[in-house]
Amino acid sequence: MVLRKAFFTDSVVLLFCTVFMVFTGLGLVKGDEKEKSELAELMCKIDAYSKILDRLATYFSFDEVEKERKIYEDACTNLVLFCKTATTKFERPDDNKYQEFNQAMLKASENITAVLKDANRANSLEDMLWETGKLRQTCVTCHKHLDIHIGSDKHGEKK
Repeated sequence: MVLRKAFFTDSVVLLFCTVFMVFTGLGLVKGDEKEKSELAELMCKIDAYSKILDRLATYFSFDEVEKERKIYEDACTNLVLFCKTATTKFERPDDNKYQEFNQAMLKASENITAVLKDANRANSLEDMLWETGKLRQTCVTCHKHLDIHIGSDKHGEKK
């Protein structure tokens, strides 16, 4: 009798918890937070590699870039890889501007790689700086669109 009463009580509590989670949406929030944290981690990696490429602004000739070519090639390769992941895994079909910004980010990162590989081009350093500037501007514009403040923990809230 006691076992039957305990089983009934546990079943009622389990049913109550399930109904509570369904109506409050707590189960969905966890998944959404996980996706946001994965996207934030990916964007931090993209930011780190784009900052490596920002160092190119300190050079005056492509010969100076040649000294650290391997570093920049690795940064470009990883940047393109992470940008492709961002555009495919975290796409938002309902937000056309976000999709455009992601495609612009991917295009700029691919252009940086193409310029770096084609070292014989005239004005290649300027082209690389132009593309890194476009990448940076795309990130800023997208963050404004999504109301993400750099250096904040949450969307729309400054530290």
